Amino acid sequence: MNELRIRDIVLRPGRPKVVVPLVSQHPAEIIEECENLKQLPCDMVEWRADYYFSAIEDIDSYLSDKNGYLDMVKILDDVNYIVGEKPLIFTVRSEGQGGSLKLTKSQLESVYGLAAEIKLVDIIDIEFAGADGEVDTEWLRHQIDEAHKHGVKVMLSHHELSETPQAGKIVDMVKKMYVMGADICKFASTALDKKDAENVMKASAFLTKNNIGPIIMIAMGEAGIATRVAAGKYGSCMTFAAGKGNSAPGQADTYTMKKWLDSYYGEEA
Repeated sequence: MNELRIRDIVLRPGRPKVVVPLVSQHPAEIIEECENLKQLPCDMVEWRADYYFSAIEDIDSYLSDKNGYLDMVKILDDVNYIVGEKPLIFTVRSEGQGGSLKLTKSQLESVYGLAAEIKLVDIIDIEFAGADGEVDTEWLRHQIDEAHKHGVKVMLSHHELSETPQAGKIVDMVKKMYVMGADICKFASTALDKKDAENVMKASAFLTKNNIGPIIMIAMGEAGIATRVAAGKYGSCMTFAAGKGNSAPGQADTYTMKKWLDSYYGEEA
């Protein structure tokens, strides 16, 4: 099945939905960024909570303190109120995957569990492989089950920051995500040349043809910019654009992204 409804948004192959990340560190800045985002042409919002957590001196104390819980509830409640019906993705990106934070599995489990329990996010992004590159299937299945128990969807994601694997390896990885129970499978890699970008699109087309999805397929970097627009043609359902700041190499601002999408797919009605 490669179609999924989140609130009033249907994720499917075709013109990708535009996601804007919130990348501020402090609560007041996050809310200000969110207020500004209301004016931007986007469909969904991603709270990159790793930026927020990276500014907390003692993350263990924060996660075990009721005040930390209440702070997170307040931020998510405010974000939901401001963005209205736009679906919200909750992401804690690790340093090894292009983020700004390094958490243990125990800490991640607490963060994911808290986000799901609050029920103020629609999707939790969980990294497919650990810092050592290994996939802990038992741990991942537990996180997926816990999120689903609270009615929250799960995106399993993987980022290759130094290179792009062959299309067959990309397909195998995304298939494993899908079989594990991911509601959305995301693969992003750095494209060093045009061939790398083509490998990502070939993998996307194959997965879509075999009804595996919804998928998000991105070739990062200068050589992959075109995939952020054209990937929908090959089955990808989302693309990411910068609001206050970008969260990955090659992200255009939202107005530029809209212009590109309108040019490629035609203007939305």
